[in-house]
Amino acid sequence: MGDYGFKLLQDDNRTPGTRVCRDGVHFGFYASESGRPMLLLYKKGCEEVASSIAFPEPSAPGNFYSMKVKLPAEEYEYNFLDGDEVVTDPYARRLAGRAVYGQTPSFSPHGLRGAFVTGQYPWGEDQLPQLPFHEAVMYHLHVRGFTMHKNSGVRGKGTFSGLRRKIPYLKSLGVNQVKLMPVYDFSELEIPDYLFSHSLSQEGAKQVAGRDQARACVTETSGVDGAAEGVPEAVRSQEDIRSHAFEHPYGSETEFRKNYWGYGPGFYFAPKASYAASDRADIEFKDMVKAFHANGMEVILEFSFDTATDIGTICDCLTYWAEEYHVDGFSMVGRDDLSAELAKLPLFVSRKLICGWFPDEITGENRKHQIAQSNDGFMNDARRLLKGDAGMLDAFGYRTRRNPAGCAQINYMTNHDGFTMLDLVSYNMKYNDENGEMGRDGSDANFSWNCGEEGPCAKHKIAQLRLQQRKNAYAMMLLSQGTPMLLAGDEFGNTQLGNNNPWCQDNERTWLDWSRTKTNRALTEYVRALIAFRNAHPMLHQKLEPQCADYRSTGYPDLSYHGERAWYGDLRHSSLHMGCMYSGFYAGEQSFLYIAWNFHWEEQQFALPLLPDGYAWHRVMDTSLADSFPGPGEQERLADVRTFAAAPRTVVVLEGRESGAVAATSGSLGVM
Repeated sequence: MGDYGFKLLQDDNRTPGTRVCRDGVHFGFYASESGRPMLLLYKKGCEEVASSIAFPEPSAPGNFYSMKVKLPAEEYEYNFLDGDEVVTDPYARRLAGRAVYGQTPSFSPHGLRGAFVTGQYPWGEDQLPQLPFHEAVMYHLHVRGFTMHKNSGVRGKGTFSGLRRKIPYLKSLGVNQVKLMPVYDFSELEIPDYLFSHSLSQEGAKQVAGRDQARACVTETSGVDGAAEGVPEAVRSQEDIRSHAFEHPYGSETEFRKNYWGYGPGFYFAPKASYAASDRADIEFKDMVKAFHANGMEVILEFSFDTATDIGTICDCLTYWAEEYHVDGFSMVGRDDLSAELAKLPLFVSRKLICGWFPDEITGENRKHQIAQSNDGFMNDARRLLKGDAGMLDAFGYRTRRNPAGCAQINYMTNHDGFTMLDLVSYNMKYNDENGEMGRDGSDANFSWNCGEEGPCAKHKIAQLRLQQRKNAYAMMLLSQGTPMLLAGDEFGNTQLGNNNPWCQDNERTWLDWSRTKTNRALTEYVRALIAFRNAHPMLHQKLEPQCADYRSTGYPDLSYHGERAWYGDLRHSSLHMGCMYSGFYAGEQSFLYIAWNFHWEEQQFALPLLPDGYAWHRVMDTSLADSFPGPGEQERLADVRTFAAAPRTVVVLEGRESGAVAATSGSLGVM
């Protein structure tokens, strides 16, 4: 086997991975101490090596090798030979060999190969929406699970193409930003724990053990043994574990579980081939991004980099996705140790960066980088108050106004790693036995309440209370400052039947059942109306955090708190109700909004501040009513009223506006 006459060209490019140029294909590779590596070339779709080419000696000290080869890139695939190991390029822009989701991988070390990105994509007039965080309504989804169900009603189920066909639904709902669970090419097949002692080397066992930590956003996997000085710690091959597993005599398709979520190691530069309906995942992904942008919607990608991946590789990866795929931003799962360094990158002047945490010196000094914090703080405090826990009002008040300069806040009630919204109000306990971890996985601190009966229930009273509690939960998110994040399917009653950690469930447990949009239409329309209401009132999504002060001398503070007496918020430990009033004068509006939060199981009284002359209060939302958003002509007018009552476990919104003024949402609401 030789080079078959492929022409080698001068190449001073020190970029790892590949790049198709006019005069040839650049290859760059960090090798170990095993001597000069070789390029292995395969005919497209074949596992047999067609040609091997030794890299020239490096032109600079170190273990980085590069060369340019003149070849028809669309006809070939490649790997590297590093000593005795066949290595799939960790910087590969495309992958060949696992285009079918869940298919048992080839036993051959040549089964997985790198492929090339060829041709110029016709981006045309594509532009980034560049939405400020405070204008965004985020929607968190799994590409495969979003449309994989037989009831999804789209072609290309479980793919980027299928997701693109759901854009009209998402736009009609009112969301303008999607956050996608990992779409880089990870291996969805996992080896059960009972095989570890039989089939894994020490190195492989470390990497598999790190898998579970990656799923928990800790990602403490170890680096590749024997890496030479000066070689980036990027994972060289993510197939080591599986190649060892094949040595076990009991190895078979039934031995694998699926890493359905996709968190953990992967080929970070390549879109997942099995998420494409075509044989070009790169083009299909670009088509999807372009379609989202054409509808004014942003695309945020989640990345779960293991600790073996250095900051240089991470920067290269994120920059590549931004430039090649026009991605609008990135959400880092784990690796908060790098948040300060990443936040300073010029990339995040035009792109968004979401981390679990940023140090104070970053958020305090930041004035131009688009960064946001996303963690469970809002969720935990809001859930506890929703279920009626005492002592939570003060914390919830802080969460609802939290939106400091220098760092946006992402607020959610549910996330992929926990209960869905319906399960939150239907289960007191998790039910995770089907995950195969003896029920030990998943959080036990769910702060959920089943509304009186565990699990599915046909009793009308409980069903109505669960609906009302979900309406309250959405109000807590969408009437707070910051950026709300909705979990896909919650708006039409998606359930995982109490499983709060379905990381391995690639089935109808996690695939969204779109037939529920018909049976849960009232909730969907309520969420749609609530998003429209939020968008119509800038005072609910201000650029900066309210100061709770009358700093413009309007006669009213931007935000004030009230209880059974006006201007006196009752934050006693036992209290479960609170009134919040926003003055629109600080957000370009000429009205007021009074939000009455009653999480008590009994009716509660709320005192109303006096409005300017000519103004009156109108009831514009009430979660205790079947028609939670009455039309403008049907809104109750509370004239000359100093107090009003809110029903048990209810959120009420009053709008104070001038007599004769039309509600800002006229024509867009009047739904359930």
